[in-house]
Amino acid sequence: MKSVTVINYPREALVRFARAYLEALGATGEESAIVADGIVTAAARWHPGKGQGLEKLFRLTRQCENGGVVPGAPFEILRETPATALVDAHKGFGYVTGVRAMRLAVSKAQTVGTGSVLIRHSNHFGQAGYHAEVAVKAGMIGWAMTNAAAEMAPWGAKTAVVGTNPWGIGIPRAAGFPILLDMALSASGRGMVQWAHRANQPIPDHWVLTADGRRSTDPGDYIAEDGSTFVGTQLPIGEFKGYGLSIFTDIVTGVLSGSLFGTQVFTDLSNHDVGHFMFALNPEIYMDRNEFDHRIEELVAQIRAAEPIDPGSPIYLPGELEFLREQERMAGGGIPVDAETVEGLRRLAQERRVSCAL
Repeated sequence: MKSVTVINYPREALVRFARAYLEALGATGEESAIVADGIVTAAARWHPGKGQGLEKLFRLTRQCENGGVVPGAPFEILRETPATALVDAHKGFGYVTGVRAMRLAVSKAQTVGTGSVLIRHSNHFGQAGYHAEVAVKAGMIGWAMTNAAAEMAPWGAKTAVVGTNPWGIGIPRAAGFPILLDMALSASGRGMVQWAHRANQPIPDHWVLTADGRRSTDPGDYIAEDGSTFVGTQLPIGEFKGYGLSIFTDIVTGVLSGSLFGTQVFTDLSNHDVGHFMFALNPEIYMDRNEFDHRIEELVAQIRAAEPIDPGSPIYLPGELEFLREQERMAGGGIPVDAETVEGLRRLAQERRVSCAL
């Protein structure tokens, strides 16, 4: 085994660089602030191999250059009722579109109790949990989901048809971290397989299938000879159950929104045409806020009281480990960024004459 080199940076330095670079690509101040916060938050909470951190700037660069992402794109409401809206993102930044849509859902939920917003013609929106957290910060229950590139085969097949189609579900709490579930509907992702390949580490045999439909713990069986191209398909969480949830997600976010779906979405870098769904639920429509908060903490206490299999391992709530990791990185050595990513970002910054402290 070998380690993959990472370099740690203060959050402020990463946000400052990301904002400056995005604005050099044409992003507005609002857009650069949202996207920078999103990718740095991902880097702070998650393993670098997840691929949701500053490495997203490489794809955004290509898309801003080829028209796949349109800085300053309008957020156009096509259809609307007091509780719902259909939005055309016009190829805007996915993070920005997702945040705006969840804010709109929250606004509706404040008035009528629930708000749901479908988005068409968007782009990769980053962490699903980031958008659910927008609702949580407003005191709402939030649910965000999106379709994605076909990386997962129908259960029993070996040809990719549906995406990993992430979900984010957030529950506000009066005390402590919110409950925040952020998950793909696949057992893992390409990034973690590629990271294991670089580190010469085995992977669980339920993560992916080889191109010919086999299971293997050798990540090299899923990586082409060039060392970076992924071959094979993702396996769903919960076997056929995750596959079913992925189909459901693609129907709501892709089919119903008017975006691309199945094998079509995310195939053209100049036109990803991703669909999202944002939902906000106002607890105060159903009960007094204090009662809701009290009942949530009662449930949390029951969960904490469960006897652990390993006496030395505490029981965590969804998202708690990520919040704790972020807290530790903020207080300690900083946020880790893959050294290869750093080198690439330095080159991009030099090409666009952006100050780079990385």
